[in-house]
Amino acid sequence: MTSASKPILPARGAKVFFIGIGGIGMSALAQMLRYLGYEVSGSDRGLEDPGKRELYDQLRAQGIRLFAQDGSGVKASAPDCLIYSAAVESDNADLQAGAALPHLHRAEALAQALNRMSAPQVCVAGSSGKTSVCAWLASALRALGKRILMVNGGYVLDFESGLMPGNFYADENPEYILVEVDESDRSISAFSPDYAVLLNVGHDHYGETELRRVFADFLLAADRAAVLPFELAELCPAGLRRRYFAQEPPPSSGECIPGLAYPESFQATAQGCRFVVSGFDAAVHCRQNGLHAAWNACAVLQTLVLTLPEMSAALPGSLEAFQGVRQRFEVFKNTADGKAKINDYAHNPEKICAAIQAARLRFGSPLAIAFQPHGFGPLGFMRDSLQEALANCLQADDQFIFLPVYYAGGTSSHSPSSSEVAAQYQSAGLQVQAVANRQEAEEILRRNRCKTCTLVLGARDASLRTWTRELFKMQ
Repeated sequence: MTSASKPILPARGAKVFFIGIGGIGMSALAQMLRYLGYEVSGSDRGLEDPGKRELYDQLRAQGIRLFAQDGSGVKASAPDCLIYSAAVESDNADLQAGAALPHLHRAEALAQALNRMSAPQVCVAGSSGKTSVCAWLASALRALGKRILMVNGGYVLDFESGLMPGNFYADENPEYILVEVDESDRSISAFSPDYAVLLNVGHDHYGETELRRVFADFLLAADRAAVLPFELAELCPAGLRRRYFAQEPPPSSGECIPGLAYPESFQATAQGCRFVVSGFDAAVHCRQNGLHAAWNACAVLQTLVLTLPEMSAALPGSLEAFQGVRQRFEVFKNTADGKAKINDYAHNPEKICAAIQAARLRFGSPLAIAFQPHGFGPLGFMRDSLQEALANCLQADDQFIFLPVYYAGGTSSHSPSSSEVAAQYQSAGLQVQAVANRQEAEEILRRNRCKTCTLVLGARDASLRTWTRELFKMQ
């Protein structure tokens, strides 16, 4: 898709066309370029998807033209370059219509645009939690009176409005740039952050050895400092200033680590949780849920210490303003019985278990869980690691339902199916089941009167949030 020479994002005022503009990262970048003065248009194969109607209306309201993905938009808008993502196949009609134009991958276009700005870049990476931490940093910095620009992979409640979906936000003349960067297609290599934040290395997309190499290269590209878990210290290049966080205190016989941040005295509350971060005098009260939220908070605080050392006393209080991100443990009440319905974007073993643990801490047991895998390839890759994870986090009375695999189009073997994976888990003794459709799942969940709450998990499919809100509506 690219020539031998590196394609260059044209100057402000140019016309750019997004192929797949409805994607969470693509729509965020489209809004950013529109904010910077570009003439933006784009297409999406899901332009008629009712689950994304609100997003498309908001993009149009910002002056972004939208087209069907049939080549007509490229011809009508006559762009100076095309911007695409890894989800775009080589035979895409818009790609073919603009074959003579420069082609930029989304991450490369974003990195080039950011590098033309003077504010320091804080890039957040990791297998889990990067959307929430990027959003939390943006919220905290604004609570501390700082101007920010944020490009995120989720719809942040603090920044959504009638016009803005919440995955992009910008103040005038931003002092800090907050960006979520993605390792799934290795496009993280396009970024050279001032501050690099690495949260964890999990089981997603490809093997752990390769993931560690990709994240080590990300830290190597950092210019000023890094924040990362202490157990991943060896990934950080020598000489780079860094601060560490951890899930728990180091062993008493272990190495003394000055400034290590970890949560203490964790308590789930009716609104979220409270805890104390080692090294800080004040307790943190927040609207986030689960122990993983406390670990995320430690990463946020360590990043704030690096960027705003002169404001250390005010940093813990700045975390309280954060409202959260859509589909990140988003809680809705069931009007029939008052029990919670929770929608969460969890889609890999670590995230799924973190969501289950958070629900158990706040609402108790047993739990009812419906999980929709976000693709056949990802389900196949994590098939065995998810089985091991569920064996460790599910309890005897929990109910776990596999929804059919989400298929967004494109090339796929359509294997493995949810029913095939569920059968494997059942043969290993796990109490799981697969259903043919959501209606069947709802009937099963409705009959379960013992559940403390219902947890709906899955990525990429915006309709899962709507389905969660509508569950049991007619009960």
